[in-house]
Amino acid sequence: MQVRSVKLIRDKKSGQLQGYGFVEFISHASADQVLQTYNGQMMLNVKMVFQLNWVSAGEKCDDTLDYTIFDGDLAADVTDYLLKETFRVHYPLVKGAKVVTDKMTMCSKGYGFVM
Repeated sequence: MQVRSVKLIRDKKSGQLQGYGFVEFISHASADQVLQTYNGQMMLNVKMVFQLNWVSAGEKCDDTLDYTIFDGDLAADVTDYLLKETFRVHYPLVKGAKVVTDKMTMCSKGYGFVM
């Protein structure tokens, strides 16, 4: 597996890490191998599991068009399922959604992504 870049997300005001980031791989195959190998596995030195999701950006491996939409200002009770189904009503090809949660409290951070 070859990694092209890694970006850890920080709070804009405090500079504190937000508990997630993005890893860009040089190939779809490399990303798929990491997803299949590590998703749900325990992280080293911490009592947390890897929660890995697909996010597409840049060049694609096939001719399909995939987009990820950022959705902010979500209510605290919005779930992955509710976010996905809200978009799916108008866009039947929606594949999924992920509401970003605080790793310590498991409460929504008020934003998410729709794929």
